[in-house]
Amino acid sequence: MIAAWMLWSAGIGVLFLVAGLAAERLLTVYGHPTRWVWIVAGAATTALSVLRIPGGAPEQAAPPPGYVPPLLEPLAVTVARDSLLRSFDDLLVLGWVVLSSLLVVTVLFAFARLVREGRSWQPGSLGHRTVLWSRDTGPTIVGLLRPRVVLPAWVRAVGHREQELILAHEEEHIRAGDARLRFLMTLPLFVFPWNPALWLQRHRLNLAVELDCDRRVMHRLPGHRHAYGNLLLRVGAGRNGLHRLALVSLSEGRSQLERRIRGLVERMPRARRIQAALLLLGAAAIVTLAVLFPRIRGEDASAPDELVELMAEPTPTPYTVRPDLVNEREVMQALQAEYPPELRDTGIAGTVNVHFFIDTEGVVQRVLVAGTSGHEELDSAALRVARVFRFTPALDMDEIVPVWIAIPITFTTRDAASADTAPVPEELRQVIDSIFRGQVDDPGDLPADLPEELAEIANRILRERAADPGDRPADSDVPQEASLADAPTFTPYTVRPDLVNEREVQRALEREYPPILKDAGIGGTTNVHFFIDTEGVVQRALVAQASGHEALDEAALRVARVFRFTPALNEDEVVPVWIAIPITFQTR
Repeated sequence: MIAAWMLWSAGIGVLFLVAGLAAERLLTVYGHPTRWVWIVAGAATTALSVLRIPGGAPEQAAPPPGYVPPLLEPLAVTVARDSLLRSFDDLLVLGWVVLSSLLVVTVLFAFARLVREGRSWQPGSLGHRTVLWSRDTGPTIVGLLRPRVVLPAWVRAVGHREQELILAHEEEHIRAGDARLRFLMTLPLFVFPWNPALWLQRHRLNLAVELDCDRRVMHRLPGHRHAYGNLLLRVGAGRNGLHRLALVSLSEGRSQLERRIRGLVERMPRARRIQAALLLLGAAAIVTLAVLFPRIRGEDASAPDELVELMAEPTPTPYTVRPDLVNEREVMQALQAEYPPELRDTGIAGTVNVHFFIDTEGVVQRVLVAGTSGHEELDSAALRVARVFRFTPALDMDEIVPVWIAIPITFTTRDAASADTAPVPEELRQVIDSIFRGQVDDPGDLPADLPEELAEIANRILRERAADPGDRPADSDVPQEASLADAPTFTPYTVRPDLVNEREVQRALEREYPPILKDAGIGGTTNVHFFIDTEGVVQRALVAQASGHEALDEAALRVARVFRFTPALNEDEVVPVWIAIPITFQTR
């Protein structure tokens, strides 16, 4: 991936180099400065390379409803995981670090050499300008914030006209801020020393800076063209050292010196309109191509697209550790705030089953109504409340995964809640009293006309007393809990019951998964209502929402019996509660 990105960055740089040459030619024929062409080219090459550095975090933005992910991204080239280019990544990163380090060390040595040389420079003056006199360094300027002119000793011996030209050249460099421009153009080389286009762009900047300076000097002293050319030849014969990296000097390499002298003696060509138009259009076309150049991405960069597809609609998402709610109090407050007043005041309650899509950060990215309450206002309020939920991330083995889960959101009035926990029918109370007095010890002793649902409650109490006669609930407690377990209802709590045997539940999921459905790759989610007593034991499990396969629903109820919880609390009191948990069967 690194190799592909490096090739991409070099290609972008070459395109900007070609565009810069066309723009430079256009500005030259009109006699305009050309340095800014290479500043822009270098900045654009660096900026695009930085923006496309591989390995950034994928975006997690939620798409709007109805969003359809694109099937084709024409301006992207995907590098496969097994591509040969990926095999060079580690070696290239190492080489990258080594090159950058060597360049930094080289510049530091050059700077240290310049500082050491600078100790021998003597302050003085030439004409109206304060200068530093050296033995053989210069003519040049040193310093970024406060540039100063450095002149070699031989300048003292030249004529007044040559001295004036030398000072004019260095003063033009200072006035134009050329030292700072060249320094800024050098910075990207420390970061991307492997990009040849940046080196070539900096080389062209150096030439453009000197050519622009020569033009300004000749405009300032138009009658000295021949003498200025001779001066360039004399200075160009001087030696160049490593410390030249830190200087803006009158002297340049032989090829650049030839170009500068040619610029002095040649007349500026006339620009034809067609030629200018072609150069302008060519530069613009190349810049457009560089900006739209296909970007490099790896196969793993498709993760955001996969996430968008997963968010499109509820689908079975396997996980071994469920996402846990972390802001119960905030949710309870939202339930109270969002309950439509007109429904609450008239005592209308209801439960909305809501699908939640939870990302790898535990943030709810999308909510949908899975089962309506029958009241549109309650459904809308439930979706607003659902946006308040915050979870811990779900895990599939050791991997954090995005998941769909279903949670029932219930709106109920306090009067309705009280009605749900009203005393048991008198008929059942008499039977329970007989059981606790020892008058009824066998199911056959129950009244024959006792309704079936009440007989079931009485039978359960008899079985519990037979299983553990020393641990029997108090007479005053049994009726209320028996009634509460009769059917799912609103049970307020401030501390939820937490699952304490996740591994056992996972084994039960694998064990109870119907083999026929598993082999056929058929999965599904059953939303199950759990009634959990004050000991954290599941006393009853009911299907709240079917999976669409009866065998899966039956298996989910068997798995539900394996669940064990910590007791729920309402303030400081241990209370029995109803909760709903989705149980998902999914093939690997």
